[in-house]
Amino acid sequence: MKYAALVMFVVSGILMAAFATIAQETEPFHLVVAPVKAENPRNSEAAIIPVKDGLLLGWTEFYAGSGADHGPARLVGKVSKDRGRTWGEQYTLVENDGGCNVMEVNFLRLKDNSIALFYCQKNSESTDCRVMMRVSNDEGATFTQAKQISEDGKYTGLTNGRSLRLKSGRILLEAWEDGYSYVYLSDDDGATWRESQRIKPEQGSWEPACIELKDGRVLMLTRTGMGGQYQSVSSDGGEHWTEPEPSALLGTAAPVSLSRVPSTGDILAVWNHNPGGGHRTPLTAALSKDEGKTWEAFRNIEEKPGDAWAYPAVTWVEGEALLTYFNYTGGLSLQLKILPEKWFY
Repeated sequence: MKYAALVMFVVSGILMAAFATIAQETEPFHLVVAPVKAENPRNSEAAIIPVKDGLLLGWTEFYAGSGADHGPARLVGKVSKDRGRTWGEQYTLVENDGGCNVMEVNFLRLKDNSIALFYCQKNSESTDCRVMMRVSNDEGATFTQAKQISEDGKYTGLTNGRSLRLKSGRILLEAWEDGYSYVYLSDDDGATWRESQRIKPEQGSWEPACIELKDGRVLMLTRTGMGGQYQSVSSDGGEHWTEPEPSALLGTAAPVSLSRVPSTGDILAVWNHNPGGGHRTPLTAALSKDEGKTWEAFRNIEEKPGDAWAYPAVTWVEGEALLTYFNYTGGLSLQLKILPEKWFY
């Protein structure tokens, strides 16, 4: 009997360890990575990029006022050395040199191994917003002086967690202005830029997200107020775009994040899937196994009653999706959720 009991004890221990491993592989990890404070009413619009010995997280820190879109804000960052579970001390990436603020962090690794930082410099509430670029040669510790990409005299917007390099080497930076969505193109690794053709659904679109398809075309999804994301496709590397049409991703007027699941190549979309709703809830994930034609495996990431979530951005690290977004209840705090690939399936 003692031997049998010992065997059962050992087997039980092995099973518990196995179940713990499975749970670890499939359960999300959640962290309020930048909670608001009395003097800091909003932390929002973030992006993550792998750097030497870790990860760099950048976001918009509103340091005064009510946290309104045009309130005082700077770009700040933290570094993690344990794949996002803990983060180091906060430091400034770009101080506020705009008439209103600087916001909308976008990172991209350049061919010389430096890091490009794209963002918006807002100088007024509705007439002057500029797309800017800085470069870091020390893994995000410091950045060079800013270079302006967009034209003067316009209100040109970006969205966080965008920018991509095509297989050809071309860089696309998603932008919007006056209801038109388009991209900035660079074929010399950010030295010079030009605009693509612009698209505009009947009631306008904003905050586009692009992803390169397996056949070399580029898919663009754009935020609209017409019941969901609209889509357009480019067959020439982002130069020209098809007439925008409704996509299968229904929901309120808020941006979508697009990325590829590393092990399968499926496209992951994260957005507010609430057909007919007016609030940014729930925050939902879905997968496309046919290059954006259809979507499946819908699963809510956040859906607590009375709250809302927005501006998702995904960075994949060692089989995990590091997803940033911010919530609304109790102040606009920056959230980080780490989701293993298996969770989406």
